[in-house]
Parts: sequence; structure tokens; C-alpha cells
Amino acid sequence: MDLVKLTFATAALVYAVPAAAQAPDQTAAFATSYAAEAKADYADAIAPIKSIYTGTYEQNLRLGWLYFLAKNYPAAAAHYQKAVEQRPYAIEPKFGLIKPLNALGQIEKMLSTYETILKVDPQNTQANYWTGVIYLNRKAYSQAARYFEHVVNLYPFDYDSNISLAWAYLNLGKKAEARALYTKALLIRPGDAAATAGLRRL
Repeated sequence: MDLVKLTFATAALVYAVPAAAQAPDQTAAFATSYAAEAKADYADAIAPIKSIYTGTYEQNLRLGWLYFLAKNYPAAAAHYQKAVEQRPYAIEPKFGLIKPLNALGQIEKMLSTYETILKVDPQNTQANYWTGVIYLNRKAYSQAARYFEHVVNLYPFDYDSNISLAWAYLNLGKKAEARALYTKALLIRPGDAAATAGLRRL
């Protein structure tokens, strides 16, 4: 019986060694990558991650960021997308994906990504705000207002969300609500040109 236990223990040790040996390699690769990134040497930051690349979530997230910094937006989007698929409920790879999509002008994909974030975290202020901005740019004022209202309810003294919601309300004919928000924007930023111009239109 003791011999059997020893055999299993030895086998476990043999199988454990390769896994343990891999960890320092990845840690060293990431450390080298961070050092190169700090010097803005993005090719040198990418190289050590690619040399140990096995397609893990962490590697894809890191490469997505580095390719974005290197302005290789299609590669950045591809790696972030892999990370999104690997961790469907994670928010960080989705926000990462937004960056290259924005650089590529893929607004529709950005919108669907923000909406996916909001399914996981409905109160996420960043996703609500930028979804509102996309709809505002499309002059879909009713939809824009709905997202800005979420942010204003959470951050009542935030300039950007107040001024954006005021503009949406102005275009929806909600003059009293718009006036209150423009007035608040002036309290946050006295003399603000956008808020002053908005009040003149009422």
C-alpha cells in the first residue's frame, strides 16, 4: 500500500513540475513587457507576450492594450474580442475593446458593446454616459436622455452629464428641465459657454 501511495505521489510531482516551471516564464515575460511599455517601446513590449502566447485571457487582454498603444487597431480589437469571449461577464475586456473600435470608427459595434456592459452592470456610469453620447450624436434625443438620466441620478453634480442631458431635453422641448440643468452646469462651471448658450435658446 505504501508503494502505491509513493507511486501516485511521484507521478503527481512529475506532472506538477511543468506547470510550476511555466509560471515564472509568464511572470518574467509580463515584467519585461511592462518595462518596455514604460519606455513606449511597444514592439518590445509585445514581443515577450507573443513568445509565451498560449491564448489565455490575461495574454489577450495585455496584447489588446499593447496593440492599441502601437496603433494596430485591428489586432487590438481581435485580442480584446478573444478576451471578451473568454470572460463573457467581465467588464474590463469590453471597455478595452471600445478603444480600438472607436479608433476604427466602428460606432455600431461600440454601441452594442456598451449595451452588453449595461446588461451586466445597468448602473455603470461610463457605459450609460457614452451610450447617451452616441444617441445624442444621432439626434435620437429621447434615447440619449434615458441614458444621461441614469448618470445624473447617480452623479447629480457632474458637469458632462448635466450639460448633455440639458441639450437632449432642449431638443425634446422640455424647457423647464433644460433650464434647471443649464443653471446647475453654470454652478459647476461659472461662465460656461455651452450652458450660457443653452439658456439663450430657451
